This record gives sequence, structure tokens and C-alpha cells, in this order.
Amino acid sequence: MKFKAIAVSIVSAFLFSLLLTSLNSQAQNRPQPTRNNSNTNTATPNDWSKIPRTEAEFMQGCMGQQSLQPAQRNAKQNFCQCAFSAYKSRYNPQTFSQINALAVKVGQDGPRLVNLMMKPELDRCSNQNNYHP
Repeated sequence: MKFKAIAVSIVSAFLFSLLLTSLNSQAQNRPQPTRNNSNTNTATPNDWSKIPRTEAEFMQGCMGQQSLQPAQRNAKQNFCQCAFSAYKSRYNPQTFSQINALAVKVGQDGPRLVNLMMKPELDRCSNQNNYHP
């Protein structure tokens, strides 16, 4: 039950922050001129640098406000970093933003759906870091 509550808060915080960050960056970015006119798409599909605050916001939401012993805090931090890496390796920023926008629309069950989609990776991170929420 604790895992479910943590997972919901992690994903909810991350979904909201990613959605806001991506909307903000889209509104502020102007198209850059391309150097090679034959290729109009200069961004790489997995260019997470366009949303630099996402990792910090994810980590903050994942870590939460709980006071933990140093060993537990370290295990949780490693788990959270592993989870974020799993999201980054599985989805490009555009697809991830679309999934998260839909999850927010779904409401309370949206984070549960995203957690279910990421279950194998989150289980691996949990076992790898000996952190079992």
C-alpha cells in the first residue's frame, strides 16, 4: 500500500511538472534556423535537454518530505534516479509529455496507469536499490 501511495505522488508530481515545463518551453522557444536545408528536423528524438528542470522536479516529487535514515535516504534517492532513467530510456520527451497529459486528464487513475506501464522498470529499480516502497 505504501508503494501505491508513493508511486501515485511521484507520478502525479512528475506528470504535473513535466506538463507545465513542456508547455512553458514550447511557448518560449522560437524555431531556430537550420544549417542544412535538406533536413528541417534538427532536434534529436530523445533530446531531454529541452526540459532541463524535469529531472530535478521528478527527484523532488519522488523523494518527498519524509525524514529517512541516511541509508534509507540513499536507497530511495538511487531508486528515484533509476526510475527517472527508465522513463528517459523508454520514452522520448514528446511521447512522454503526451502520455502524461492524457494521464492528467484521466484523473486519479492516470498515475496508476503510468505506474502499470512502467511496472517492470520500477520493480527492477526497487530490487536493484533494495528500496521497497
